[in-house]
Amino acid sequence: MINPAEDIVNIWLQDKYNHFTMSNIVVHKKTRNINGKKVGGGRGKEIDFLSTNGKEYFWVEVSVSPNPRLPRKDIRSQEAINNAVGKFADEKMDAIYERFQVRNIKKWFVYSPKLFSRKSNEEALYCAALREKGIKPISFALFLKETHDGINHMGYDVPRQYLFLSKKFGYILKSI
Repeated sequence: MINPAEDIVNIWLQDKYNHFTMSNIVVHKKTRNINGKKVGGGRGKEIDFLSTNGKEYFWVEVSVSPNPRLPRKDIRSQEAINNAVGKFADEKMDAIYERFQVRNIKKWFVYSPKLFSRKSNEEALYCAALREKGIKPISFALFLKETHDGINHMGYDVPRQYLFLSKKFGYILKSI
């Protein structure tokens, strides 16, 4: 993985909830015939995570930036909602079913709390709108705090080592 936020979400799913995860699953574009020639194909959209605890299945999309691009205030919330809902495109769901024969899957969206002013209720409205669409919104701050607090020296991969070092040297996550 290249995205550090996705690495932290992966650690959280594995260590906190004992999930088996698959990440960065490519949904190939379908080819079609136009005038007798095949058109399309190639790399398509990507599913950030599919995970399971052995009983239930979860589709997790991650959209986190420490400095997110914010549109005009009057359209910010609706654009953010549309972007989140768009991550769970029908073609991705079709690919999940074709590949894994799973239909009953819980959708989780990990978002950056930096999208919202702390002085407004934008975040609460955003989360409510996603829940109405059948998507569970989860603030990245939760993943970061729980992963940081629970990390130990036993993980040898790079993200776990960075988190452990920040914990060991006393860097406190003040923004959470």
